[in-house]
Amino acid sequence: MEAEPSSSTAAGAAPKKGALWIVIAIVVAVAITAAVMDLAIFPALQPSQNYVRVHIMTFDVGYDRANFNPEIDAKAGQLIIIEMNNSGTMDHEFLLFDKDRATILASAKYALALAESHHTGYLTNESIGNDTVDEYTEYHDSWMNLSRVGCPDSCIDHDVAADGGITLFWFVINTPGNYFFACHQVDRTDWKIHQDKNMWGTVVISA
Repeated sequence: MEAEPSSSTAAGAAPKKGALWIVIAIVVAVAITAAVMDLAIFPALQPSQNYVRVHIMTFDVGYDRANFNPEIDAKAGQLIIIEMNNSGTMDHEFLLFDKDRATILASAKYALALAESHHTGYLTNESIGNDTVDEYTEYHDSWMNLSRVGCPDSCIDHDVAADGGITLFWFVINTPGNYFFACHQVDRTDWKIHQDKNMWGTVVISA
């Protein structure tokens, strides 16, 4: 549920000729697919550099295989690298939370129910359905009681597109404890949130 980057940032001064090639190189690097980026960057990481790497395959609807909830174990301050590969037909996401699953799911379901109550016809009209999901997303991404880790400044929130999309991302958690990740996209075949269909996993951070 990542927001689009703001377009209001003031433009910087034009780079000098020498710096222009650096800018071009960065743009090209960002445009490389996640699979290639993986090959380009992460072989440079040595085992002594203290990181945990995890691959997660998503499908409709779950992680890795049916009725499976992955667990990621890491130490406080340790780099966690995740590659998500979506083999399903629905978009999915990795959202990290710091409260219990039942409480978070109840809040998300309330946000969806509130949006549905404002859009009669969402079940049968695609356009109204889109408006309903948009309103739900606004609630979800702004409500602090959902306890998304890093929000509002730098949410751990990563989308992975359907039909073979790959997203490579990394983060660090400095506070020991039990966290969980989930997908809060809405399955419009039955209007249930993906976490409500068992799409979640845990992150255990030790001292």
